[in-house]
Amino acid sequence: MSRATPTTPRSYRPRLRTLLTLVAGRSAFRLAQLAATVVLLPLWGERRYGVYAGAVAAFTWVISLLQAGPEKTVLKLLPRAPRTGPQIVEAIAALLWWLPVPLLVAFAVAVTAGERGTVAIYLGVAAIAVGSGETLLLAGLHRVSGRPHYDFRSGFVLCAVQVALIGLVVAGLGPLGYVAAYVVAQAAVNLVLLARLGRPSLRIRERPGFVRRVVWTVLLMGSPEICLYLCTSVLFTILAASRWSGQVGPLFAVLIVWSAGITFLLYGLRVYAPQVSLQLVGRGGHAATARAARLARVVVGVDLAWVAAALVLVHVTGVLGTSRGSGALLVWIVLLASRTPAVAALIVAGFLLENSDARAPRITGAAGPVSLAAVTVAGLLLVPAYGGIGLLAASATGEAMQALVITALVALGRRPVRPSPAYQGSEVAT
Repeated sequence: MSRATPTTPRSYRPRLRTLLTLVAGRSAFRLAQLAATVVLLPLWGERRYGVYAGAVAAFTWVISLLQAGPEKTVLKLLPRAPRTGPQIVEAIAALLWWLPVPLLVAFAVAVTAGERGTVAIYLGVAAIAVGSGETLLLAGLHRVSGRPHYDFRSGFVLCAVQVALIGLVVAGLGPLGYVAAYVVAQAAVNLVLLARLGRPSLRIRERPGFVRRVVWTVLLMGSPEICLYLCTSVLFTILAASRWSGQVGPLFAVLIVWSAGITFLLYGLRVYAPQVSLQLVGRGGHAATARAARLARVVVGVDLAWVAAALVLVHVTGVLGTSRGSGALLVWIVLLASRTPAVAALIVAGFLLENSDARAPRITGAAGPVSLAAVTVAGLLLVPAYGGIGLLAASATGEAMQALVITALVALGRRPVRPSPAYQGSEVAT
């Protein structure tokens, strides 16, 4: 890929060797994270791991807040608007130099002042969440700018850091030391990625109308993933405050392993997003919108059937008791595996919509908050009664509502879309 001249889908198609190295780098990093998830629970015990897991669940949404909207916006707009797209990259770089500083300072001050408990761990995990979002965003910016090697190299480096920290945990390192060491290593990686991205600039401020439209597009395109992670945070907060709080650690560990597959799907879609963005200009976008609506309709039916089946299972079998005993891990594995097809289908539907036309981000952007609201209500009703099973049922309910909104808004908005001339053929939400 070339930064200056790519204007066709083929120009943005990754070579097989590049694709394999990207997958290898991200796979190594994710496998190290999964190994940490498996190792930390028995080494730290449910109580100490529960504090760490609760912090991770509480701040996971921050990663998407920093990564999803900005990265997806650049991946869509840079191929369609090669002259204005780089201004967005420069502005993001300028902001990322300063964004993590407040949390890093707060964490350092807390630890220096002698805080060694929950507050310090939560501050450290919050700093990690901000740093992780920054790492993923920077890797995506390097990738779309024609420098994919920074993506997989950062993955390999963080994998090595994770493996080394696992060894230190085996030797006796506690949650706070683990978090502090990762914060330092991650900050070093991000500094290198920022320095290599190029000169930061806020010259985009000279075009306030352009800035407003880009910010609006970033918010809309980031909304689905931000709300997805917020749903997880809300549900685990409810679970931790209920009589089922002992399920937080085991369920979260299984969820992390399961989400690795979902993360790879999201990553694969991001790698091909620039190419797909150009392919879906014009009639291709209309066809993609229709296909996304069909997928969303299927998700509505599958999710509602899943919720009904789960509630029936709870009342006619002893699965509720099993979920509190030694067979809990098997229960979570089976239930999450059964949720995978619907989750993957909705992700693909959202991807097709977001990369189609200017109206589409408004559809997915509206569907995300509806899902969060539905999850919150369903979680307050189901989690206190059914624990982790209620958590998964509430998650499926929110997903069904999200798919229903997509289906309804696509059906209501079937009319030609006129691209904005200010974007030279790019399609930005207005």
